[in-house]
Amino acid sequence: MYKMIFFLLISSLFLSGCWDQRLYKDLSVISVVGIDGYTGDIRGYYAYPSSSSDPTKYIVLEGIGKTMREARINANKKTEQTMDTAELTTVLVSEESAKKDLYDLLDVYYRSAQNPMTAKVVITRGSSKKFLELKESIPKEIGEYYFDFIESFEQATIYPTTSLQLAATGMFSEGRDIGLPYLKTNGDTELPQAEGMALFSGKKYTGVHLSLRESTFATLFGFGKSKIVELAYLMDKNERKTSVGFNVLNFKKKMKITHDGDHIKVQYKIDMPIIMTEYPPDHLNRKKEREQLEKFIEGRIESDIARMFKKCQEASSDVVGIGEDIRAYHPQLWREGKWKEVYKDIKIETKVNVNLVRSGSIR
Repeated sequence: MYKMIFFLLISSLFLSGCWDQRLYKDLSVISVVGIDGYTGDIRGYYAYPSSSSDPTKYIVLEGIGKTMREARINANKKTEQTMDTAELTTVLVSEESAKKDLYDLLDVYYRSAQNPMTAKVVITRGSSKKFLELKESIPKEIGEYYFDFIESFEQATIYPTTSLQLAATGMFSEGRDIGLPYLKTNGDTELPQAEGMALFSGKKYTGVHLSLRESTFATLFGFGKSKIVELAYLMDKNERKTSVGFNVLNFKKKMKITHDGDHIKVQYKIDMPIIMTEYPPDHLNRKKEREQLEKFIEGRIESDIARMFKKCQEASSDVVGIGEDIRAYHPQLWREGKWKEVYKDIKIETKVNVNLVRSGSIR
């Protein structure tokens, strides 16, 4: 018994203590960061809770510097505690800043092991500061609010999953560009509002963003369906507007690439079973009625997809990842260093086959 106690006492001497512990009472825990400007003239905004009893109350610190690190150091001088980003959930970058070099602005967060790589990266219309100085109260801590806000659009297949890690690797991909959430503030409440997907070409924002519906199709093509996909259109029927709403059950695509010299054609065939969620005229038990509705939906979706691809090509942004398929399966068409020039001129065609598998509970 004494030998066991002696052994345990001696062993305890070799155990390491909490040498790297950091106590919350000594820290200002930053959950959201805003970035304006560019290297040489940067403004950083750092939001952290100001009340332990009410997480919805927070303070925004501002720092100015030539680099992101210097801006953070200067902001840290304005608080009695040390700023800590171990619980960072969201990085807001103004669109003008993102047009220069996004990686240059995010590098400081990649190099510290304390920063979570799961934080969302978001592009804002105008200054990112106004997205931290919200006039309307929000129901939860601001970092949690922004994280849940973006994640809800990811689950609705409007945005692909975004994070610091994915944004970093995506910016250096040769066969695919990144697309990040693009937010604006609502004119009445000044609360954040999703506007679409910001299109990137390499490490720079192109200045072009997709609409929410176009973003949905870009996400479906490039990353597949998430939890849900909801779409709605207006249909002219019997000299009046009729609402058409449905959920997409699946999105299966087949890709075919043909070429004649330098002329490349990409053809997609899409199979898309759907469930109707809104259609006042009803009578979907009739074959003619169902076929007419399916044809209408197919035409509208094909038009939206064509518009999405046109925007991407004009912006020289391959968010769908066509380059990855061509490089992997058609290496003879891949031109090292010149893919973007080829991408802008390829012809893209899409044929959609909609299958109405369920019309709801009303018969």
